[in-house]
Amino acid sequence: MTHSVALNDNLGVIVLRYRGSVDFSEIRFAFDELVQTPGFREGLKLVADFRESETPLSGAQVRNLADHASLTDARWGSTKWAIVASNDVTYGLARMYQTLTSDYRVVTRVFRNTAEADDWLGLGVPLTELLV
Repeated sequence: MTHSVALNDNLGVIVLRYRGSVDFSEIRFAFDELVQTPGFREGLKLVADFRESETPLSGAQVRNLADHASLTDARWGSTKWAIVASNDVTYGLARMYQTLTSDYRVVTRVFRNTAEADDWLGLGVPLTELLV
């Protein structure tokens, strides 16, 4: 696996970090893994950090991920997911995912860096502190 998952219970956020080449099956697995994280509860926020990874996905695979996310959308409740993607391809694919999930309870936004996501996510601490 080229990802890690950590729950910061005090801030109510799960941090998902990817490194290296990340394929469709790993991202889909992570969607299922997140709701199985010990301490998971409705209303948790998510930071998905793709800054140190590549995601060679097709448009069809992104649509499949959006469809798959609908299976756990209700368990998350009304909350926010911030996706941080610094390279152009991953950013574009994540924006496609954002558009495809725009009617879900989870509101997803894509950012180029953590500073852009800080205010929107509203955790009260800079994301750089969570992603150390």
